[in-house]
Amino acid sequence: MGCEKMADVGSPQEHDADGLSFSYPGNWSISVEKLGQGEDKTKVINLESPGDAIVIVCLYDFEENGTLWEFVEDFISDMDLQEIPLVKQGKSDFSPITRQGKSQPIKGLKNRLKFSFLGESIPHIQEYFVLKKGGRSLYVVCQSAEEDLEKTEPAFRQIVGSIELK
Repeated sequence: MGCEKMADVGSPQEHDADGLSFSYPGNWSISVEKLGQGEDKTKVINLESPGDAIVIVCLYDFEENGTLWEFVEDFISDMDLQEIPLVKQGKSDFSPITRQGKSQPIKGLKNRLKFSFLGESIPHIQEYFVLKKGGRSLYVVCQSAEEDLEKTEPAFRQIVGSIELK
């Protein structure tokens, strides 16, 4: 708690691979995991702040037929099933959100929820977006503690605002 640093959006790093490009803060770290084979390839990119904020980018090399809402339900269900000791996830509260994308506004879903850790309740924000192009699907999940949004939201704007599926 309280260890989050301001996103360094003024010194961006670039990710440009496999027909996907975006900018992210200079003080955030990135890891890439490739899953599947053949035509069902999936790439998961995890971006992490110096504190606890994360952005997860899931790129499917196929047209994923599900809706954003279905992806969100699966994501939350998977979070519930992960065995993170001592952490409990509270009830979700969804609302629509729009962020400026590279070429047009991107509509998504915002989720307000609380995580409980050792009896302390910590309000969090999750934002979900989807882009589909050329037979491929891209889902983006941004997550931060509410108290850190002043430091993390510029990163979310930078990443979502620069993301391009080529």
